[in-house]
Amino acid sequence: MTTTTRLTEVTGSTRPTAGFASQVANFVTRMIVARRNRKTILSLGEWSDEMLHDIGVTRADLHSAIGTSLLDDPSERLGALADMRTRVRAARSIV
Repeated sequence: MTTTTRLTEVTGSTRPTAGFASQVANFVTRMIVARRNRKTILSLGEWSDEMLHDIGVTRADLHSAIGTSLLDDPSERLGALADMRTRVRAARSIV
């Protein structure tokens, strides 16, 4: 008994299509995550200033993060601002 395997030729158009589909899926995923993070940051606005201070952010940081483009993840901006504030406080404590 002989087994015959047929290989079909794949045209060059499937690769770009798969790449495009992957890019679209990544974009949609980033938008979903950014929207969820934006809602979370908006809920932080209900916290008191003391509570925000405890996590290392200010109300101005929240406004700055929310002011980013809808295509950007505001949590990245908020994290960067909190990190910068922590570094400044650490530098001031050295002097």
